Amino acid sequence: ELRSVGKCYINNTPSLLLLSGFDIAQLFLFVCLQGFGKSIMDPSHREGLWNRRIMLMVYVALELLTVQSPVVLGTLELQLDEEQPGTGVGNDLDIDESTGIIKTAKVLDRELRDRYNFIAVTMTGVTVEVTIKVNDINDHAPTFTRKRATFKIPEQTAIGTRFSLEPAVDADQGQFTTQGYLIKDGNVGQAFTLETRKGSSEVLYLDLVVNAILDREKRSTYTLSLEAFDGGSPKRTDQMTLDIIVQDINDNAPVFNQSRYHAIISENLQPGSNILQVFATDADEGDNGMVLYEINRRQSDPDRYFVIDSRTGVITLNKVCQCQCVAGGRRWKVCPDH
Repeated sequence: ELRSVGKCYINNTPSLLLLSGFDIAQLFLFVCLQGFGKSIMDPSHREGLWNRRIMLMVYVALELLTVQSPVVLGTLELQLDEEQPGTGVGNDLDIDESTGIIKTAKVLDRELRDRYNFIAVTMTGVTVEVTIKVNDINDHAPTFTRKRATFKIPEQTAIGTRFSLEPAVDADQGQFTTQGYLIKDGNVGQAFTLETRKGSSEVLYLDLVVNAILDREKRSTYTLSLEAFDGGSPKRTDQMTLDIIVQDINDNAPVFNQSRYHAIISENLQPGSNILQVFATDADEGDNGMVLYEINRRQSDPDRYFVIDSRTGVITLNKVCQCQCVAGGRRWKVCPDH
């Protein structure tokens, strides 16, 4: 009997679903009745309404928190002929066929299954499609796939340059997913910042941004401690370590340890005799810091009285001097990067 708008009675019993269980904390019930051919709100078609097929849509949202007593919203007599494969009935949910009571058979996990759908029939023959949606709680923390990673960035990289990092993944939904990242430690001179961006999924992607000019000769490594956090209360977090290696570029010239070298030799000194050794260093590393030596013949010793070892910087007499010669004042060019 349809007595008033928004209220439906079957055999004078309120058609509200009775639910109970030790894992139900929040339930939302929406009932939608729809007749076939004519609207059930049309008073002229109320008589004999229950002889028609009516779909009762019941949406129940369960939040996985523990309560100590069942939550009862009313009763609706249901009849199930047998367990319906794939619905979760009989495994995750228990339904009393005589009373219509639905309760959880075990603790539900939204990350494994987020809804249950099954069909039941009331004692009056009304088909009932039941959809149970499992609400999310903050039961997962953001998780970095790697707890430690190494990143290489060239020195003198332009400020604002971005480098993509692997994001933290959270199995929860909505506000309980990853909400942001922090540099907790190791950011000497505020050399880096973090920026985030949303993709098509709920993953919050992470970029490392250069915030200052990097100089390998002043600091060659940074060890950043990163933290990911979600929107729960309290927040769940995860940490990872990012080792940054500042790569060298050829931004330094070789430098002699003296601005002038001086030597006096005898006029009868034999060719092949060592005269002196020059020495230069380069602050760069690897090939960029390799120092080679040569005599600048355009500016000095065009007659090749002297030669220099390109790697050691040792200057030797190449041929007998025909006059008094002073090695001091000769110029040698330092040629790095060979």
